[in-house]
Amino acid sequence: MTEGEFIRFYKKRNKSKNHEVVKEKIDLFWNTLLKVLDKGEKVTFKNWGTFEQKDVKPRKIMIIKIDKAGYTKAKKKIRFKAGEGLQDIVNRAGTDE
Repeated sequence: MTEGEFIRFYKKRNKSKNHEVVKEKIDLFWNTLLKVLDKGEKVTFKNWGTFEQKDVKPRKIMIIKIDKAGYTKAKKKIRFKAGEGLQDIVNRAGTDE
């Protein structure tokens, strides 16, 4: 699903008439989440999951074309760990009996 498809789905589900208002709400959520993660804090949604920012250390890699060792850069990544409630919903959706 693309961002545009998600915005249309959200707009239809919540019976909103304005595309820009829906996009602003979604952007506000993600911007707020990213600002909290930048502060080094964890964000937990009860039964849904946890977002956290982790540091990735530089690693030694082998560049095969020039037969030389190199290092990757240190960086940060955002990790999401799904909670039990979200896992149950996903697993139930797969079993349509």
